[in-house]
Amino acid sequence: MLYGSGQPTIQLKALLWSWGRHKIGAAMGGITEKAAATGVIRRAPILRTSDSPLVAAGVLEGHRDHHFRRIPARRVTSEAMALSFINETGFCAAFTAGLGLPCLREAIEGRREPELPHHIQHDRAIMMTWNLKDVLPARRAVYYGKALGGRPSFIALELLPCFLRLRLTSGGYQKLYQYGMLSYCAKLVMDALTRRGPSETKALKLTTGFAQPKMRLEFDRAMKELQQKFLALKVEERYAPFTYVWDTVDHRWAEAMHAARSLKPRAAAYRIVRRYYETAGYGNERAVARVLGIAPDLVEVTARKLETERIVRRALRVAEYREPLTILAKLL
Repeated sequence: MLYGSGQPTIQLKALLWSWGRHKIGAAMGGITEKAAATGVIRRAPILRTSDSPLVAAGVLEGHRDHHFRRIPARRVTSEAMALSFINETGFCAAFTAGLGLPCLREAIEGRREPELPHHIQHDRAIMMTWNLKDVLPARRAVYYGKALGGRPSFIALELLPCFLRLRLTSGGYQKLYQYGMLSYCAKLVMDALTRRGPSETKALKLTTGFAQPKMRLEFDRAMKELQQKFLALKVEERYAPFTYVWDTVDHRWAEAMHAARSLKPRAAAYRIVRRYYETAGYGNERAVARVLGIAPDLVEVTARKLETERIVRRALRVAEYREPLTILAKLL
């Protein structure tokens, strides 16, 4: 996406164009892309363990269909239902289906991974999601940013402190930069936002010295980096002319940041990972760590705790899938 340039339709098309290039559904333990696209599983893979009954993959996908609202009877049809969906799932992708996460666009469609229409600006689900990404964050009813799997995502306020706790760094962004964990451009953007407060994209480009067209990609990468690290986020879209307004997470979500500092990392990870498995039903732990942005060892520790509590079963094999899955125990 090209930040702060062009018209809304151009921005939307750029966002949608990237969807098909970042799917990790297979790594999350999902069905094949063809089956996911059609919604038909011709031969249900079988779960095999030494001490549990055989379970068809259709049972696992059926759980996701219900909780991801991928069925017509449960589809999202209003702003209130969208907020309820985000709060129920705890977090979800905005536009991108196939990440192993709930997806708001998919829930509005009420079916699995709907294909992109030729004229996206006339698609009800896409345009409703596009509007909700402005309306709900403006009310501070949800968090919105490129937070999960590097894609635009919503996070419920209940779990926002947990995600923030796992990104907190002693010393803030300056320490991240000193440790080589933050790019130079991202550091300059944070300097500007901290000093000036909420700023438009053009102002940030001029302040940081990244206003030249040849620097656009580097600037865009920095803005994505800041969102993934929960350092900065888009807080407004202006349409005359079209541009974004950015702010620091510290300033925009001060109360959530305060709550985050009182949490232990393991407690924060437990709440996120448990909600994931309760909603998604299953997933490969390494892939779950990648998409949620949580350290793999922390996901493993959490999964082990959930197994001792008999909430999940770990290291289970499903025919046709390379990686072992952790599966919600009640589905076995």
